[in-house]
Amino acid sequence: MKLKNSALIAIIIILIITISIIGVVTFIPKETKPEENITEPSKYSEKATTILKEKKLFTKVNNLDYSKTLEVMLEENTFNEKYLDAYTKIDYEEINDFPTTINNLLNNNYTYQEINYILKNYLSNINILLNMKHINILEFKDISNFDINKLERYLNYSEENDYDLKTVVTYVNIGLDLEGYSEYKTYTLEEAKDITILVNKYHKLPDNYEPDDLVSLSYNQNYKLRKEAAEAFEELTSAGVLENVIFYPFSPYRSFATQNILYNRYKQVDGEKVADTYSARPGFSEHQLGLAVDIRSSNLTDNLTKEHYEWMLNNSYKYGFIIRYPKGKQNITQYIEEPWHIRYLGIDLATKVHDSGLTYDEYYDIYMEKR
Repeated sequence: MKLKNSALIAIIIILIITISIIGVVTFIPKETKPEENITEPSKYSEKATTILKEKKLFTKVNNLDYSKTLEVMLEENTFNEKYLDAYTKIDYEEINDFPTTINNLLNNNYTYQEINYILKNYLSNINILLNMKHINILEFKDISNFDINKLERYLNYSEENDYDLKTVVTYVNIGLDLEGYSEYKTYTLEEAKDITILVNKYHKLPDNYEPDDLVSLSYNQNYKLRKEAAEAFEELTSAGVLENVIFYPFSPYRSFATQNILYNRYKQVDGEKVADTYSARPGFSEHQLGLAVDIRSSNLTDNLTKEHYEWMLNNSYKYGFIIRYPKGKQNITQYIEEPWHIRYLGIDLATKVHDSGLTYDEYYDIYMEKR
């Protein structure tokens, strides 16, 4: 009996071993053809193809659309297998050190979408991005007044202020992240003639600029504006009279020398810091343009009544003027509100600025700076 049981057990063991061997043999994969021996036509250069076969990537890559970027990375011995998928989706650009640039961007965690955007838009400024940690550059994609040269300033200002990116870009472009007068553009004499130019603490007129078409206002022969602005002001004044809104000019064109005298007087009385909040330094005043004029209601010495201010807000643009330093915008214009200070831009532009609800500083940067 014991012998029978032992024989039975031996038979069962033999069967199990046999079945296992058959199963293993069945599931052993068939020997595949080494990639270096594959003879199908390659989409890539001989050197690139050799490397792909050595890395056993040829079949995978050759079944994809051809990529010039991938080929260059292979030929220049800068191929990094972990970036294979990205290489196949990055658009090639004929630039120096293309392979190194691409790897540096990938090492800095830029996606292929971001890299394609960078290559298309910021090739000449690419070192700015290579020399800083990764940022989501696509966040700036739809901001028309974005300037990559100010990227670090945008990022710093954004960290310090709770503004959306569009506002950050505009405010930095205006110069609000800098101290007033610390950096500014000086216009040429020819540029200064443009009726639409922006003059503020970051845009200066030539010291010797004086308009060559100044004419007197009917209210006072000593009060002058440029001819086009003067004619528009007379029309604005007449329109106001028809609605019983009577106002007078009291400070139109001022030369550089006159502004210098006024500013220094204010500075002597109130100190530079306070004077800078209500008076422009010489060369930085709109009055030197011959396009700005201060106005007062007939019953006031240097301001507008509340009602006249509202009328001016709602009507001055129809005659080409805007209130340049409106209420509640001191953080942008960097001057205290001056309801009485109006600036001529021409009817078309003044209407656009009015309809935008923006200060001229903002409007100019967003819509006009890159004209």
